[in-house]
Amino acid sequence: MSINLKNLKESNEFLNILFDNITSALFILDKNARIENINESFTLLFQKREEKILGNLCGNALGCQFAVEENSLCGETSHCENCILKRDILQTMSEKVPANRRKLSRVFYSDIQKETKHFLYSTRYIQYYGKEYILVIVDDHTELETSRNKLEEQNDTLRVLNEQKSKFLGIAAHDLRNPIGAINSFSNLLLDSYKDFSDKEKIEFMELIKESSQFSLNLINELLDISKIELGKLELHKKNQNIQEIIKKSIKINKIFAKKKNIQINFTPTVVVTSIYIDKNKIEQVLHNLLSNAIKYSNPETTISVSITKKDTSIEISVTDQGVGIPEQELKNLFTEFGTTSAKTTANESSTGLGLAIAKKIVNGHGGKIMAHSKLGEGSEFLFTLPLN
Repeated sequence: MSINLKNLKESNEFLNILFDNITSALFILDKNARIENINESFTLLFQKREEKILGNLCGNALGCQFAVEENSLCGETSHCENCILKRDILQTMSEKVPANRRKLSRVFYSDIQKETKHFLYSTRYIQYYGKEYILVIVDDHTELETSRNKLEEQNDTLRVLNEQKSKFLGIAAHDLRNPIGAINSFSNLLLDSYKDFSDKEKIEFMELIKESSQFSLNLINELLDISKIELGKLELHKKNQNIQEIIKKSIKINKIFAKKKNIQINFTPTVVVTSIYIDKNKIEQVLHNLLSNAIKYSNPETTISVSITKKDTSIEISVTDQGVGIPEQELKNLFTEFGTTSAKTTANESSTGLGLAIAKKIVNGHGGKIMAHSKLGEGSEFLFTLPLN
């Protein structure tokens, strides 16, 4: 039977068209693992010119991270013994057994960039005119894998937020139970037995009710603040403000509380800094938190020092007390939500455990930093920076 050369030529052209139009990346290796042929999907996937591929060893042609970074031939890199693609190619060649759909994730260098690729591949043994070849079929799953990883990250974030929410609710419920219980008990006592108590006792009950309700209100306000900030709703209304006047005002308010423990608050600015672009109310909130904490954790008859210094591109405000101090290993807990330490207030003052976390987010929102230094029994220094421009 004679061979129709025209039909053979046409059939080869048709097969080449099919080869180039298959969406999977295809490449054919000889028995030495050098690439003999590729399709167009291969060049699109690995972004390499044909002259850099044909005749080269598999890893070098693909732009394998290890071959490129170690400037080595495929088969001689530090990773080759662990390369599943190399193992499957050799096994397919020697045992003529195909490798079915394996996953591979690796960094590859193309002609234009370095990129992590995720793909599924399979190998097939081919014998043609006495020569042996391996056909490798590659399906790119990089976009799918990237989406899956992002989804996993989002799920992890949601899990953390859900745990945080549960923690918030648990701690809030625990912290609110006592003050609300006190309000309920003392108000019932006053309502049921109003005439049985002296005026002094009534005033004491009302003071306890006021303190408990104030604590509850503070906790609820701070929970709302931290929730808004966590949702990215920290709204800053910045204007040029006189920072020294803001500090003086905050000290004046807190001196009322300090007076109960005969604590002095001294303000010693080392430079004159007046105008700075900030949200006045939010920075007052930070200062109030630092000053009220200093008072709570200071012994009577001590001094709290407030200072302001100018750096190259920022100002630094410091609040230093002579209080009980904080163990060094516990400092990392200070600026976290409901962060606790073993330090105790000196007059049984209450604390929500949220103030410093909110202060950190406010300072960070202004482009500054907040930190603490402390030694047990020697007092603490809390300081924060604010950019000048």
